[in-house]
Amino acid sequence: MLKRVSYLLALSGIALGALVTVRYGAIVIALAMALFIAPDFKGMRMIERVVPVALIVSLITIALALPRR
Repeated sequence: MLKRVSYLLALSGIALGALVTVRYGAIVIALAMALFIAPDFKGMRMIERVVPVALIVSLITIALALPRR
């Protein structure tokens, strides 16, 4: 159930980023990724944790670095 919610959030983040603002779209996609990996995070090996966490951090960094309008 949680993975389906994260898929829906990711799709809405893509639409939000394309239609309204990239800043909020990136934040919503980062939230969707965090929800997607949350149930399996403890069972992952260390190297398997690095890539999703790096993607989440980079999406939030992009959202913060973009200029406000």
